[in-house]
Amino acid sequence: MNAMRLCGAVAPLIFSLASANAAENPLSQPLLGQDLRVESTLAAKAGVPAQVWQWAGVVNADRSDSAGEPPAYAKDSADQEKAGKESTRWIAVNVKTGYSYRVDVPREVSHKLYRQAVQAGLTGSNQGTAIAESEAADAGTKGWSDGVDTRTRRFDNTTFPFRAMGQLGGGETSGCSGTLVGRRHVLTAAHCLYNRDTETWYLSTIFRPGREGTCNNATCEPYGEHTGEWFFTPESYRTSTSWRDDFGIMVLDTAPGDTTGWLGYVAIGESSLRDYCDDDSSGSGRCFNRGYPACGLSGAPASCQQGWAYQDTNNCQIGSFSSVDADGWNARYSTACDLSGGHSGSAVYTDVWAGSSDVVVGIASTQTCSTCSASDDFPNGIRRITPEVLDWIAYFKSTRP
Repeated sequence: MNAMRLCGAVAPLIFSLASANAAENPLSQPLLGQDLRVESTLAAKAGVPAQVWQWAGVVNADRSDSAGEPPAYAKDSADQEKAGKESTRWIAVNVKTGYSYRVDVPREVSHKLYRQAVQAGLTGSNQGTAIAESEAADAGTKGWSDGVDTRTRRFDNTTFPFRAMGQLGGGETSGCSGTLVGRRHVLTAAHCLYNRDTETWYLSTIFRPGREGTCNNATCEPYGEHTGEWFFTPESYRTSTSWRDDFGIMVLDTAPGDTTGWLGYVAIGESSLRDYCDDDSSGSGRCFNRGYPACGLSGAPASCQQGWAYQDTNNCQIGSFSSVDADGWNARYSTACDLSGGHSGSAVYTDVWAGSSDVVVGIASTQTCSTCSASDDFPNGIRRITPEVLDWIAYFKSTRP
């Protein structure tokens, strides 16, 4: 990997808000049928006035903690859809009440908050780095890239950054994964929060960081179980068949990140992202994925054990970029990492950002091939972190710190 080339590449963007006192960022009480006034201390410092989230009704909710993953791993056949207009509207859902709101915020507002955080030096993960181990491949007859599954079960889930990664829900045939990018902010796939086929929100989804098994006590859940306070997804994901905007944010009602730490996140130009992720003659690519497969779904790892994290022993090299967003960035790319149902929402991350930091560069989303075989080198689709994602994370972290 040629790190020296980063200086001349597209300027990378990074953002991670520090913790703040929620009492300093008031959110008016959600009331049936009424708009919601939203204020933020960080926004005030950036000269951003209070915002009004518009009432959008009471949602249809699944209260069974069956989070997210559809019966079969999603296919991104509609991924090539082009962006028709700038995506400025999100849907916010209060988990406790089921009340929903349209968050229609101009991009200049969310970008101001991003710049405010950068200028304050609130960047990157809040911990050091952990170098991913090299393991012998545990190949099986099931698999994805090259027709071989090279994932292994991981036992280091209580070390950083892996303790900041966790499982959403988690049944034999359901569940997703997510990553803490703030003290109580989980970055995941939109389809892990909302099923657009049934127009249902998974409001009882539980997030378990660093999970190691299904015993439902401190042995298997060293950082506990955490329910949601707010869900946020782009409205464009909910109103189309495209997977371009398959990303979302789950704000928890507790703050496990104060214990586990959290990862930063970056938007990196294509050539520089390849420098981080793709192997060269020395095999030095440093992009990885770790997620929680649903062991009852097809494509699960050989000898899959429910409630455990699995990681490909190989690096997450990049295939092709696609699906242009409103900023002119390709919002998706294909990867060689082996994934299956349950990995959705997990991070593609690098552990050498700026030399030593752990940062998210993408979110596991879909399978790109209808029937993956040995000829499919890059079978899985990733929602890339782009500038618009940075701006929206900044906005929601500032309003719900």
